[in-house]
Amino acid sequence: MSRVFFISDLHFGHKNLASAIRKMSVEDNDNLIISNWNKTVNKKDTVYVLGDLTMENHKLIEPLISQLNGNITIIGGNHDNKRCCRELCRLGIITMGALEYKGFICTHIPVHRMEVSGKYRGNIHGHIHTRDIDYGNLYFNVCCELINYTPILFDKLVELFLKKQNDSDCSTLQ
Repeated sequence: MSRVFFISDLHFGHKNLASAIRKMSVEDNDNLIISNWNKTVNKKDTVYVLGDLTMENHKLIEPLISQLNGNITIIGGNHDNKRCCRELCRLGIITMGALEYKGFICTHIPVHRMEVSGKYRGNIHGHIHTRDIDYGNLYFNVCCELINYTPILFDKLVELFLKKQNDSDCSTLQ
């Protein structure tokens, strides 16, 4: 049975981000993500990468993506430039600007609350590499640093969204 996963901001090959934010070498960063991905994702699973596969380096895409299990769809991020998108298309990988999936809007950068509230169950996004910013119970950040460098199962995301909303509802009652 195939499953659906989400992750964002892999930034394969990005030396500065790997060392400054993730406190590891670029090789360790790339190997950790690939290893965690392949331990979690099966060949028939689907993974939505919500942006920033690399740091604008289209030459890394084929050698790295060929190592990853599953069917991959890319939601473009601010570092997925034209050359990267062309390379993804050449490889037959679907690339789009946003995705509606089972009532959620899936984007790279979090969308404005007015675009989410009343229209979607929530916004699954990336782009924010820290827990310091919390947009509230309608948002879930799948930036890889925040999900242990491992694609997260959609069913787990729904569970976490419901918990976040229930916790929020309880706090307003007190």
